Amino acid sequence: MNSDYPHLGAGWRFPVTWTGGRAALTTSGEQTVAQSIGLIVRTALGERVMRPDFGADAGRHVFEPRTQQTCYRLGFEVRQALLRFEPRIIVDRVEAIPAGTDENRIDVTVEFRIDSHRRPVNLVLPFYREER
Repeated sequence: MNSDYPHLGAGWRFPVTWTGGRAALTTSGEQTVAQSIGLIVRTALGERVMRPDFGADAGRHVFEPRTQQTCYRLGFEVRQALLRFEPRIIVDRVEAIPAGTDENRIDVTVEFRIDSHRRPVNLVLPFYREER
């Protein structure tokens, strides 16, 4: 377990990967939090039977045009989901912006801190818009 963040615990690595034996690979510390953020963002509402309200439902923006309104809604929904489902972090900023000249991609930047005394950490999650 990472000695810098003992309060974060450890968990299975995502996607689940098995070692040569019967054990799953694990993560700990800040890596666990980063994977949790990715899971929250990529989980659709209703996808988890026992927790139908879990997730940011970012995938529903896949067929929307890449406009400022879409970026704002995506960033807002990701922020709300992180505030609700990831209590180990302090969310400083969530910003969704079009990724340069790639018409099918929006980058969501999540700036967070593990606690109020740590330096900020950035995590960029690319989303690709599927063509119809």
